Amino acid sequence: MNRKWIPGLLDAGRLYQKPKPWMMRMGLDGLKGLFHVFNLPLIRRFHPWMQESKTNMYWIPVNQELEREPDVPLPYEVVEHFIEKSSTRVVMDFCGCRAAHKCERFPTDIGCLMMGDDAVKIPPEFSRMVDKDEARAHLQKAVEAGLPPFIGKARIDNFIFGVPDNNRLLTVCFCCDCCCVTDLLKHIPHEERQAIVHPLEGLEIQVDQEACIGCGKCAEHCFIEAVSLDSGKAFISEECRGCCRCVSVCPANAIKIRLNNPDFVRQAVKSIESNVRMD
Repeated sequence: MNRKWIPGLLDAGRLYQKPKPWMMRMGLDGLKGLFHVFNLPLIRRFHPWMQESKTNMYWIPVNQELEREPDVPLPYEVVEHFIEKSSTRVVMDFCGCRAAHKCERFPTDIGCLMMGDDAVKIPPEFSRMVDKDEARAHLQKAVEAGLPPFIGKARIDNFIFGVPDNNRLLTVCFCCDCCCVTDLLKHIPHEERQAIVHPLEGLEIQVDQEACIGCGKCAEHCFIEAVSLDSGKAFISEECRGCCRCVSVCPANAIKIRLNNPDFVRQAVKSIESNVRMD
């Protein structure tokens, strides 16, 4: 199949077969400046990255500590649904964010999984087409590395990968809390952030105040600054988007997560497919 693209953020890397870290770092710095500009109401209102019809993402917690009833599926089944259904699956050879920051905490070679008809248009110099089993193996590798999937319609990726927006590109980003571009979401206003990034329906995250030792690791690792310390105890605000990294880093096992909704897979799939055409 012929794979074509339009110029995107990574397009300069074609000169080298793979973008250089300094190139990607410059690109991420540029994106950071743009997210600050989104605080201007007029720009925020009309820019496609901030529109609910163009960006609609869900965090998929992968914590072993997740509590659920027997009739409640595992969260990663949302990703499994799209792996099975998608016509095309493309794995990025590396994570641009971790490569740009020279990440030492998480593997750089675990890149995004892109799906849908338009995934075929991603530049082949730094991506490869995979079958369903290879996509599942890539998902499992990311989960085992502690990288929660971030799935849905992400208009920014059309720009980054140079793919025209036909609502046929589905993103599964495996984000770390130290390098990922999702960290930029903290720079946009509350209402817009709540509208485009969602926790799974029925996901509950609570801090056991008796067990909390007030070390602050949860707040340190929260990409969206939803966790704070008050009187030496951790509190999670409504800003929480449900990535559940805080659970993994808590040395006292004081943060508990529970999924109570047996219908969350259908609900998340329906929401995502309202923005991304997978037929």
